Amino acid sequence: MWQHFQFRAVHSAGLIWWTLVVAFMSLPAHGNDLPLKLVGHGGPIKSISVSSDGKRALTASFDYSIIYWDLTGTEGKIRHRLIGHDSAVNDVEFVPGKPRAVSVSDDGSLGIWDLTNGKMIARLQAEVFKVLDVAVSVDGASAAVARWDGTARVYDLNTQTEIALFRGHRGNVNAVTFSADGKRLYSAAYDGQIIEWDIAENRLLRPIYRHGWGVNSIARLDDDRLVFGALDGAAGVVSISRADKIADLVQRDRPIQSVKVSADKRHVGISDGRGRIEVFQSSNLKKVEESEVAYGPVWDFDFIAGTSQLYHVGLDDFAIRWQVSPREFSRVESKFPRRFQLSSSDDPGELEFRRKCSVCHTLTQDDANRAGPSLYAVFGRRAGTLPGYTYSKALLNSDVIWNKLTIARLFDDGPDVMMPGTKMPIQRLKSVGRRDDLIQYLERATAPRK
Repeated sequence: MWQHFQFRAVHSAGLIWWTLVVAFMSLPAHGNDLPLKLVGHGGPIKSISVSSDGKRALTASFDYSIIYWDLTGTEGKIRHRLIGHDSAVNDVEFVPGKPRAVSVSDDGSLGIWDLTNGKMIARLQAEVFKVLDVAVSVDGASAAVARWDGTARVYDLNTQTEIALFRGHRGNVNAVTFSADGKRLYSAAYDGQIIEWDIAENRLLRPIYRHGWGVNSIARLDDDRLVFGALDGAAGVVSISRADKIADLVQRDRPIQSVKVSADKRHVGISDGRGRIEVFQSSNLKKVEESEVAYGPVWDFDFIAGTSQLYHVGLDDFAIRWQVSPREFSRVESKFPRRFQLSSSDDPGELEFRRKCSVCHTLTQDDANRAGPSLYAVFGRRAGTLPGYTYSKALLNSDVIWNKLTIARLFDDGPDVMMPGTKMPIQRLKSVGRRDDLIQYLERATAPRK
């Protein structure tokens, strides 16, 4: 049983009240039984989901991949690396009761995965608009997605078909969550609204809350309460039956990135754009603990069932475990600036590479699991021919040979123009001087070592 203790000290000559809040004390920390960090991605991690038994995890990354983790033991073991999306993977969730997962991506698709073999079962593609969030019904029968085309959609995971499409928000839809019985969907969007939808009748029921700023994240706390986090740094609790906000949790000067509810519904967590994580009791909304990640943001986190801990993710290539109680700050240090955050260099070409290219590419023979192939020995190589990398059809069918002229064209016109259908993110350089500095640096840095 998770407990909450208070100590109050009173001094009559000047009434000084001290409140000490300590929670999670009755749950084992298991600090020596779980990996301190999960290392395996080649880019920033957008999302993490921990299984209901606390033994498995899924992480979704900017590197276009998902990793299925075994958390038993002090080192995180990669069970499968899930490859199938053509762009950054923004969210991933376990499907209750089945060895399956669902994911969504900047490529506009919903991926359905078999976790026993790490293979994609289906990829359900709508228009190519970013899909930011995915939720799964309690019975594991349905998945809902939040899309940046202004829609929320529901899919039957058994038939792998779209069964509901909801239009009513003005702007990007950022988050979705199901009611406990799976009959209602709640969506939150850039327009600041949280809307309730009837899935079977495929219709809008009512807005249940209007916030002055865009709402980034929502989570169901119980049958009547939703927790939300917003662009203006506000987080609060909304009553579904009253269609109104009933409590404020925080008001920050930075966007709230994620809100999560623990599997046992006893705790609520909030993370923000500067790296702060706060944990509250669900019953009385009292703060339990908080932590500041040195080099935020914290894009996502998830509680580890059966422990007083959580994993959080952001711009690092790895997930980090935080022991909430007894309070123990992470022994993992992020390297700063990260490779893509370099602000100065004696070589202007290196600066351009770090900023524009290094998040997706290496200059060594090892691609380090990044989103794009290694650029080692790229000059003179035909596009789409590096062994071991999963190219798009556009690259596989290309007759482009990489040299000074073709690389210049890539940054002048953009990959979407030069090779329509490529999964390369759009990168252009308007400055001819900066482009030429980058090409000269690449010619030197990618030359085969003798």
